[in-house]
Amino acid sequence: MHNFMFKKVSSKQEMKKSYAIRSKVFCEEQKISKEIEFDNLDHLCSHFLIFDDKKVIATARVRQKEENILKIERVAVLLEFRRLKVGSILIKNIIKNYTNLDGNQSIILHSQIAVADFYKSLNFISYGNDFFEDGIPHIAMKYLKS
Repeated sequence: MHNFMFKKVSSKQEMKKSYAIRSKVFCEEQKISKEIEFDNLDHLCSHFLIFDDKKVIATARVRQKEENILKIERVAVLLEFRRLKVGSILIKNIIKNYTNLDGNQSIILHSQIAVADFYKSLNFISYGNDFFEDGIPHIAMKYLKS
């Protein structure tokens, strides 16, 4: 039985755990360079984690792009926890966190094409043309408020 908990990063230790997940998922699994993954924008972002009991298993960050536009970035779930709705829990809680703060915020993201259907299931719609980020096909998506 899993006990998933959503939390905003609040310490250097939690930030290190977020970095470790991103490094494992993006740098090791997907072969994205550390220079691209760790882009010197983390200090401008809010970071979030999902715990399973005391183990950190997923992370994402949110960056203010423009006055009313937030961008969800660096969404990563450890391999053994995928397909357990962890990503959904993470994204839904991020959306809830920001729509509770300010309902006028637009929430966007750049989805890897391979997981675009996952975001569509969470009420995101794609816009624009496909594009590549570090050799991986992506599509821009925007959250539709229900």
